[in-house]
Amino acid sequence: MFLQDYVEYLGFVVDQHGVRTSPLKTKAIIDMPKPVNISQLRSFLGMINHYAKFIPKLNDRLFPFYSLLKKDTKWLWNQHCDKAFREIKQYLISPQALTHYDPSVPLILAADAFNTGVGAVIYHRYSDGSEKVIAHASKTLTKAESNYAQIEKEALAIIFGVQKFDLFLRGRKFTLLTDHKPLVSIFSPKKGIPTTSANRLQRWAIRLMGYTFDIEYCPTNKFGQADELSRLPIEPDYMFDQQDPGEVQLVASIQQENQNELPLNAADIARQTRHDRSLMQVYHYILSG
Repeated sequence: MFLQDYVEYLGFVVDQHGVRTSPLKTKAIIDMPKPVNISQLRSFLGMINHYAKFIPKLNDRLFPFYSLLKKDTKWLWNQHCDKAFREIKQYLISPQALTHYDPSVPLILAADAFNTGVGAVIYHRYSDGSEKVIAHASKTLTKAESNYAQIEKEALAIIFGVQKFDLFLRGRKFTLLTDHKPLVSIFSPKKGIPTTSANRLQRWAIRLMGYTFDIEYCPTNKFGQADELSRLPIEPDYMFDQQDPGEVQLVASIQQENQNELPLNAADIARQTRHDRSLMQVYHYILSG
């Protein structure tokens, strides 16, 4: 479609300012009666999942439904379920609009761990000090992850956020926010791999070295964007439980060899490309067409 102020696509309204939900598509959810069995509840959660990134603290709001989804559990729709059901619908009536990604605007990634999972939010910070969300993401903790120390849960939130929004983050500089102060030192790109930290934190520090970022501490009471995380409980993601043999071996080798052997980042690649004749020819061919 051309010469239109906005476009409706897959249940969303897209315009020059950002993305919001389509009233026509969300009406079916808003008009939906209370579920009376597990099948209807799962249908409701499935529809909510499509708009999860618009609803703040969704994981917390859906918590009353968790027990109803367990196997061999008697169906009991209580007042907590009723309250959560109404609140979620209310957010769909007046949802938060999400802004478009702009490579010229400073980019922030805030990550946080909570009781049942981890979440991240990526947003722009404009010159006037205003902030606009691009997207929210979250995952529930696996059984193994729920036994992590708090510092590891907070670190897991960062790794989840970076991997979830990799397409936005890789190849450009961004700011990483955490409300867990020890992680600022452990994950700082200026200090190298923390050899005294637990192996899991070392592996995650290595993953982050492929990105260009500054990491900052933000007190919990000022961690506004992270408090608005969209926390939808999804199927557990086991990728963080599995130790990659290659990563384990890399940790051991880094502890013994020079820091110059650490993974390259985009700036290093660009700098070395300028000294390679063949690659510079390719570079000029691309620019000149």
